Amino acid sequence: MFFAIIFLFSIFSFLLTPVCQATPEFTVTEKIEYLFSLSGQATVTHQITLTNNFSQIYPTEYQIQIQGLPLSDLSASDEQGNILSDFSQQNDLSTIKLKFNEAKVGKNQSTSFKLIYRIANLAKNKGKTWEVILPETVEDVPTSSEISLKTPSQFGSLSFASVNVKFEDGLTQNITTFNNNSGSKILIIFGNYQLFDFTLNYHLKNPNSAKVSSEIALIPDTYSQSVYYQSISPPPKSINIDEDGNWLAQYEINPGEEMDIVAVGQVKTGINLPQATKNLENYLLPQKFWPTDNPQIQTLLDKVKTPRSIYDYVISTLNYDFSRVGNASRLGAIEALNNPQSALCTEFTDLFITLARASGIPAREIQGFAYSTDQKIKPLSLNNDILHAWPEYYDSNSKLWKAIDPTWGKTTSGIDYFNNLDLNHITFVTHGLNSEYPLPAGSYQKDQNTKSVYIDFAKEDLKYEQTFPSLYLKKNKLILQNRSPNSQKNISISSDKISFLKEIDKILPYSSLEIELPKISFLKSLSTKNQKITFTLTSLEGQTQTQSLNYPPHFINLGIFIVLSLIILSISGIIITNLTHEKNT
Repeated sequence: MFFAIIFLFSIFSFLLTPVCQATPEFTVTEKIEYLFSLSGQATVTHQITLTNNFSQIYPTEYQIQIQGLPLSDLSASDEQGNILSDFSQQNDLSTIKLKFNEAKVGKNQSTSFKLIYRIANLAKNKGKTWEVILPETVEDVPTSSEISLKTPSQFGSLSFASVNVKFEDGLTQNITTFNNNSGSKILIIFGNYQLFDFTLNYHLKNPNSAKVSSEIALIPDTYSQSVYYQSISPPPKSINIDEDGNWLAQYEINPGEEMDIVAVGQVKTGINLPQATKNLENYLLPQKFWPTDNPQIQTLLDKVKTPRSIYDYVISTLNYDFSRVGNASRLGAIEALNNPQSALCTEFTDLFITLARASGIPAREIQGFAYSTDQKIKPLSLNNDILHAWPEYYDSNSKLWKAIDPTWGKTTSGIDYFNNLDLNHITFVTHGLNSEYPLPAGSYQKDQNTKSVYIDFAKEDLKYEQTFPSLYLKKNKLILQNRSPNSQKNISISSDKISFLKEIDKILPYSSLEIELPKISFLKSLSTKNQKITFTLTSLEGQTQTQSLNYPPHFINLGIFIVLSLIILSISGIIITNLTHEKNT
């Protein structure tokens, strides 16, 4: 934590008549500039002005305390020169004492001065992003602050801000500006995307005497993330996608067999893909952990009518219980209300979803991974693999799902995780139609003490190698079969011979897709030109592949034609023979 506490020392020229407490002795305005280097070091410049609100009270000294990160290369000056009186650092507390060269006496008179110092590693590199936590200020008088961050263009664009900011993208330097009058903690993250390497371990077991089908949930593509699998071993029989967008890999387990599955790959967050959600009314229904019709929930609906008010209510009502981390069962919304001091991420999430659905706002749960280096500030607590849960709600204005994190909004002591979510959240599963299923990676352990999820920042991008599905024809349908561990995206399939063009958004790994082909007339299908049909597959990047396939209707219809011809010839022969016989007789 990094914050500043400001104390003002004033000289009273004579005894004062008591002044209304609503009026502060001084008005403080400041402009703070953070100039960052490529290493994350910041040169911090404070331009501070103290304005007297009374004629008899004026400042002569100023003290600043900065807690958290050590300062270096400190200087302070006013119009007349140096004003640094004393500077000391003890543990994580820096104390700066300033003495002004000239006292500015009189109402509305101003004392202006400049403070400059450096902070090493104020911007911290985390994977493909740079994270900045700015000072949390606690001041004796109200302060109006204009803050600007000047960051190298290599940091990337703004990806997250806990306050409303203005971002200007430059050639060599980007500038982020905002006003902060609250003194609250501010988190700002730069980076165009985030990249994680992962290894997921799944353990399946069949204690039965007959073969069983089982499924596991893989990390899916979503509107905010894309996944690339290097391998899924052993490969599944198929992968299906449910209505919530979960990727469910199908396996057959022999009697008494145990199977260990390992999925290795990379996931990219921070993308923005189109969203398509059907049947929003299903995301208003009660579920086991979301009892929307419970009287206790219904009595709260007058207090919470918007997503923001629900978020604020959940944060103000529940307290995170660190003692339950690692060995706790999910309580649900009602138990969260009844035991507000014993909440984990699941309780924060379940209460939000329940109140949202009861208020007519579609909502669902995300279970997955959220990168955290400080479990006391950003805790993870879903299971022994220390996963995380957070809600999404459907915004009726933008017509989009929006992810929020009330748990971290609470535990970070004020960082806003409602208006924006950082790039460090990875979706494993989505619970919308069912509050319990499917189970996320980390839930398929051989025993409770086994770690099965390994995720860390990626050092380099894995190069996506474009592959094309294999094709075959079945009657009048084109079958596209993807036997690779990766989804095949944005492929067009065409054939000039049959005037065919189809755009394919995505084929899941180890899955197939059926496409109805245009029908060719019976006589046209008999042509030798239609024995084979050539299909051209084209990727979004312009890569192409051709596949020529025997056209089944040609051979079927040709067989029918030959049989019919033989029948006709046979009948004609019989008729001619009979006519000849009659003529001879």
